This record gives sequence, structure tokens and C-alpha cells, in this order.
Amino acid sequence: MINEDGALMDAQSLRTRADRYVLGALRRERRVVFTKGSGSRLWDAEGREYLDAVSGTNGPAMVGHANPHVVAAVSAQMAELPSTFLIHDSVPVIRFAERISEISPTGPAKTFLCPGGGEAVEAAVKLAMRITGRNEVISLQGAYHGMSLATMSLGGLPALREWVPGGMRWPSFQQAPAPDPYRPVLVSDADWRPAAAALRAALDAGTYHQVAAVILEIVQGPGGHVELPGDYVREVADICRERGVLLIVDEVQTGLARCGALWACDLHGIRPDIVVIGKAFGGGTPFGAVIVRADLINDEIEASPWHILTFMNQPLQAAAGNAVLDVVETDQLVDRAVELGERARARFREMAKTYEVIGDVRGPGLFVGVDLVTDRSTREPASDACTQAWEHAMDIGLITWFGGSGNVLKFKPPLTSTDEEIERMLERAEAVIAFVETHVRASS
Repeated sequence: MINEDGALMDAQSLRTRADRYVLGALRRERRVVFTKGSGSRLWDAEGREYLDAVSGTNGPAMVGHANPHVVAAVSAQMAELPSTFLIHDSVPVIRFAERISEISPTGPAKTFLCPGGGEAVEAAVKLAMRITGRNEVISLQGAYHGMSLATMSLGGLPALREWVPGGMRWPSFQQAPAPDPYRPVLVSDADWRPAAAALRAALDAGTYHQVAAVILEIVQGPGGHVELPGDYVREVADICRERGVLLIVDEVQTGLARCGALWACDLHGIRPDIVVIGKAFGGGTPFGAVIVRADLINDEIEASPWHILTFMNQPLQAAAGNAVLDVVETDQLVDRAVELGERARARFREMAKTYEVIGDVRGPGLFVGVDLVTDRSTREPASDACTQAWEHAMDIGLITWFGGSGNVLKFKPPLTSTDEEIERMLERAEAVIAFVETHVRASS
């Protein structure tokens, strides 16, 4: 590889410089310096090719790395008008918000753009407080909604919040049990009703009756691709509506075709009050947005500084969003997610006949999670083996990650992946599962 001064750079020198100058947050000893991406493929500084089974970081590259249509749109907008002063509008932003209103699960909507999904969650919570005049928010155990100080208090994954002193946790943010069909926390089977009853009790007797919103992911991504039962999701929507509590659905990872529907909300026929999006809509550029029912917004709210960012409602990110929407429509990616998801789940379930470490295969569309366990009867997560398996995946050219307790293999490639690329990813995923099986057996 040649640097900007024309000097040859080897991979080791790049890693050394990264260690010295780049501040990490999830840094691992084993990592790669990437230099190029195209579609479902990435290349490192040594020229090795990898297949990306997680679409970047769980979704930004849903339409593929360096998608030509997105590249052209962003390049053209950068040359024409990349940003404006934050109180003004621009044509790309108007067009994007208009298109979202036409397809939003909320019905007619207004949209606020910001740099990322976590930022969008924080903005959505603040907006819910501003709309209702209340300050309590209820989220679910197993949830992930970002890593700001406020959104960490909404998170239901203890490992991602345990270092924050308790006194810094928002006292008005509470959590209710989630109905995990594979590892239920309230009963011995997968009945969703106790979790719904617990939420109802929290709203009626466990708060100061100042609840602004309930926030949930219909599929808990970092929590292990746990898909909430449809009956539960619909019941939550009814519970919120009966009590005048806003329902926020976090679709940062699930939104825009990924789950085999335009929105995960569409899988269960619910109409939330606010939807949070990000990742896929940027096509690889930083992206987040809050979509809110238009009738909830008045002139007073919009005139007040309820949330201010330098990069809010900017034309560059809107241009990316418009281009991604074009690709989803033109390439019929909703149908593609259904097709590829069915194929992937069928293959993993077939693998389960051979590999006893596969405890569960789940997730709608191409949002697939494979729960790897040390014992199917106890469902004990095979976390230690999966830690080593992540490095093995890199060795064989597969980019993936493990969610949940570090044991749920994520399979969510770009929806633009070819049949051949999907087949090769599945073959490499099987090799990773075989690796876990070998290590689990050796340690038993």
C-alpha cells in the first residue's frame, strides 16, 4: 500500500501507528486495517479479502460497501451543498422527510436528522418528554439504545453499563422484563403474557405516573437477536395507547427492509408514535433520524431548543438517505431479505442436526442469530468458545460478531449480496460453528 507521500506502508506499520494514535473503545488485540470495500467484500492492508456478514457495524452497509448509487449521490451533494446553518432547510432534507412520511409506520410524520442512531434515541426521548410534559421512560431488559450517559440508562445489557456509577443513572428511567422466547426470565416457558403484565404494573403502580414513553426494539440486536413475540408487541402498543404513553420503536438496526418488511413494526401491524432510525439509511455515512407522528408536533415545540446539533437536518446525510431509499426500491431489497433470510435459517437449522452447540436459530428476514450453547438442555451460552471463534472467523475471511452473552453468531450480510457470496458466507459460518463445537467438547 502507498501512502499520501508515495511511501510504501506495510500492514504491521499501520497497526503500530493505530496503536499509538487511534483511541479505541472496543479494541481487541486481533484486528485488521482495512483499505477497501465493495459490496459484501472488504480488503485489508495485506490484500486479503473478507466477506462481511454483519454489513459494517450491524447494518450501515446494508446496500453494500461503496454502493455506486450512494457514492454518486453523496459526491454530487458534497460538491453542491454539504451543509447549511441549522435553522434553515434544503432540498435533499425536504425530499427525504417527505419520502419518509409516505412510508413511515407512524402514518404522516415529521423527521429530524442527526449524526447517528444513539443520538437519535436521545433526541427521541427528549422529544417525548417535551410533547408529554413528563420525564419517566421505561425500556426493556436486554435492550440496547446507545452509549451516551442518558441512553446507557435505558440499556438492558449490564455489561455495557456496569462501570457507570449508580448515582449517575437516570432515576426516572426504569426497565421492565422482556419476553425472551428462548430464555424466559419470568416463567418456565415462552409465554409473553407475564412480561406484558409486568409492564402494565410498572406503568400503573411502579412509577410516579409521569411516564412519557415506552421504548423497545422489536428485535433486540446486541441483546442476541431476540425477536419479541408479535402478540406481546401488539399488547404493548395497546397498553401505551390506553394510558396516553408514547410508544417509541428503535429501528436503528431493524428498519428499512432488513427484517423482510420495510419496517419491523410492519411485521406485527403496529403504529408507534415515534420511530428511531440510523445505520442502513446512511449507506455507510453517519446517519440517525427521529420520525414522529405529525399531529404530535406544534409550532411551540419546533420553535424551542428541545435538541440542537451542528449536524442536524443537513443535506449531505439526506442525499445519502435518498440514495439508499432508491436502492431499496429499485433492487427490491424487502423481497431479497425474505429470500435470503429463509435460505440462511434453513441452512443453520440443517447444521443443528450435526452441531449440538446450536441451541436456537432466530430472527426475521436477514437478521439472523444463531445461539451457541454448551448444553441444549441448560442453554448455557458458549461464550468462552465464541470468544476464540471470532478470531477463527477472521482467519478464514469472515467478518461477524457475537451478541447476547457473547454467544449469538450474527448473520446479517448486505441485502445486495449475490447468491454465491451468501453461500460462501454460510460455508464459513459453518466452519466457525464447527470450531465452537470442537472447543466446547474439549472443555467438557
